[in-house]
Amino acid sequence: MATKLRIIQIDREEIVIKAATDKVITEAKKAMTAGGVFTVEKKGWVYHIAGQHIIRLEIEQDDDQDDDKA
Repeated sequence: MATKLRIIQIDREEIVIKAATDKVITEAKKAMTAGGVFTVEKKGWVYHIAGQHIIRLEIEQDDDQDDDKA
């Protein structure tokens, strides 16, 4: 199981980070509460998200198993 971090911004745009480490989650929380900037690279793009633009952080355990049964 991997931890998935979903960042919801004020414009309703979502950024999902699969396999987020504790460090990434802590940095996102710190940016949101302290008004800092959260920087993350995803698929070759670097995102700089101001903490004031983050509405909420959702942390989930991502189950890698498929539920499809033939």
